[in-house]
Amino acid sequence: MYAEASALPGFVYGHIDRAVRTDLHYHYSGPICAQRWLDVCDDPAYGHDDLVRAVTQSCPALVASLREGSGGLGRVAMASLGPGDGSLDEQILRGIAGDLQVESYAGFDFSFDLLRRAVHRIAHAEGLRGSFPITAVCGDFTRLAPVRVPATKGCARLFTLTGLTIGNYREDALLTDLRALLSRGDYLLLDARMHRLGPNPVADPHSANLKQLLTSYDLASVRRFAFGPVEMATLASAEDVVIGFEVSQGITTVPGGLNVVIYCSDLDTRMRLGDAPVTRERLDLAVTTMYHGPSLSAWLQSAGFSLVWQREAGSLGLFLLQRD
Repeated sequence: MYAEASALPGFVYGHIDRAVRTDLHYHYSGPICAQRWLDVCDDPAYGHDDLVRAVTQSCPALVASLREGSGGLGRVAMASLGPGDGSLDEQILRGIAGDLQVESYAGFDFSFDLLRRAVHRIAHAEGLRGSFPITAVCGDFTRLAPVRVPATKGCARLFTLTGLTIGNYREDALLTDLRALLSRGDYLLLDARMHRLGPNPVADPHSANLKQLLTSYDLASVRRFAFGPVEMATLASAEDVVIGFEVSQGITTVPGGLNVVIYCSDLDTRMRLGDAPVTRERLDLAVTTMYHGPSLSAWLQSAGFSLVWQREAGSLGLFLLQRD
C-alpha cells in the first residue's frame, strides 16, 4: 500500500471536493466504484471490448517493434500503470510471451479492488509461456518515482498506460510524471480515443458532430460510474440528480484535443460521514479527452519521447513510445 491517502478514507470521503476529482483519482476506489467501472467495461456501447480487440490484433507488430528497438533483446519486464480488471494486460502479456520471454509483471493501481482482480487474472491466465514474478503496488502511479520497477540487465522495460487513461489528466503534467518514473530507453505503450474532426475542431455545443462524439459516454453505465465518488461520500444516488455532458477545449494541453466534461446539477443531499448538508447547482464529476491522431502523435514526441510504432483502429489510437 503506497501513499497516505490509501489509509485515510475519512479524510477523502469527509469532504465532497476531496472525494470528487475530475481526473478520476477516486473513481475506482472501494467495491462500489470498482463495480461501477466493471459495469462500464461490460457495456458494449462504451467500447472496452473494441480496445481489447485492437490491442490483441496489434500485439505482433508491437512485439516486433520492441525487439527491433531494443537491439534484439529477448526478455521484457512489464509494468502496468492502472491495470483495471487486467483484461488488456493479459492480452499484452500473451502477445509478448508468444515471441519473447516475460521477465516480470508489476501492476500499479490506486484501487485495491481492481488491483487484486487484475493480479488474480494474470496469475491464472492461460497461454503465458514460462513463469515470472508478479508485483502489485496499491498507489497513485503518478507518485511512484521512489518505487523501483523490477528489471534485470539485458531486459527491456515496457510500461503500459491503457484504458484511455491519458484523457483523464492534464497531459503535460502526466508526461512529466512518467518521464520521472521511466529511465532512458524504457518503453511506454498508451492508448487514446480519437475524433475525426480534424486538427482544429470547434467545441460548438450545437454541432451534430460533437453530439456524435458523446455516443460512447452518454450511457447509463457511464453516468453511474462518474457519480460513484459522490455516491460513496453522500447519501445521493445517480438517479437523484441530472447528469449532463459538455464538450470544451479548456483543459487539454494537446492541440486538437476535445474535453468531454461529465457533470451533475441540482445536488441536494448530506454527507455520509458527519451528516453535513451538501448542495451544488453544478458539480463536475469527470473529464476525458478525445484527440486528433496526428496532433497527439506530434505532441507526444515533443514531450521527451520517441515514437516507435503507432496504430489507429476506428476511434482508438495506440502509441509505442521510448523515453529519450
